[in-house]
Amino acid sequence: MLTVLRKNEKKLAKWAKQQQIECYRLYDADLPEYNVAVDRYGEKVVIQEYAPPKTINEHKARQRLFDVISATMEVLALRSDQLILKTRQRQKGKQQYEKMAEKGDFFLVDEFGAKFWVNLTDYLDTGLFLDHRIARKMLGEMSKGKDFLNLFAYTGSASVHAGLGGAKSTTTVDMSRTYLEWAEKNFQANGLSGRQHRLMQADCLQWLSQSNEQFDVIFIDPPTFSNSKRMENTFDVQRDHIELMKHLKRLLRKDGTIMFSNNKRGFKMDHEALANIGLTAKEITQKTLSQDFARNRQIHNCWLLNHAGEE
Repeated sequence: MLTVLRKNEKKLAKWAKQQQIECYRLYDADLPEYNVAVDRYGEKVVIQEYAPPKTINEHKARQRLFDVISATMEVLALRSDQLILKTRQRQKGKQQYEKMAEKGDFFLVDEFGAKFWVNLTDYLDTGLFLDHRIARKMLGEMSKGKDFLNLFAYTGSASVHAGLGGAKSTTTVDMSRTYLEWAEKNFQANGLSGRQHRLMQADCLQWLSQSNEQFDVIFIDPPTFSNSKRMENTFDVQRDHIELMKHLKRLLRKDGTIMFSNNKRGFKMDHEALANIGLTAKEITQKTLSQDFARNRQIHNCWLLNHAGEE
């Protein structure tokens, strides 16, 4: 464990500095017996323990976790107050929005010149999905002079990149007031203000079915599955992605682009059904995986979609 961590840190720390990023994944279950992810956020580190299978002895799993903590602290020369430990399990409905703690310990991190508030203790997630870093950068580059829509927007980091990239307008939609308030702070941290940057609290699927606005660039990263009580119906990204695309197509301007990402392992795009509704899709997953996620090619999949005949 020590050897792997040292090797990863030596390689990734230099790369991260060159890339102007302060947050990156240092370790991602590289060794099967140590089933954790280790993420660096500036001077702090989050160790996420994936819930061990029931076949693994609880005492042995605990010992392995202590080994990881000890190795991480040694390699990175951390104090105990710089390390945060989390256990990942499948979340249901509102759980992903609920607070785990009340420390209120927010701090700013840099990503390609953008600044984002992160909180490593109070919520299940930190405010920044590290595996989408390159996708966010691409959206910034695609959005100059464009009207940009971000659905299931979380803390609005993609919208910030679009705004910094010179978007004519940004519309950021999420069901959680907590995350939208967080998004507003992210906008403020980057000097983005004005009526052209809208934050909207809504059930994204309902909003999408009712909106008649037009956008040039749309980013959508829906949950794999949701049965949240705040949503009218259940949602399954594999089952429902064509229905989703029908609505997105209606909002997409001529020569516009949809970036669609999701975390479902083995997701299969229905190209035939897409063609029937007048869209084409090109997979760009490999282009959106940065060096720190090269070991986990299943972390997400990502696609660019256009009106048929425009790609």
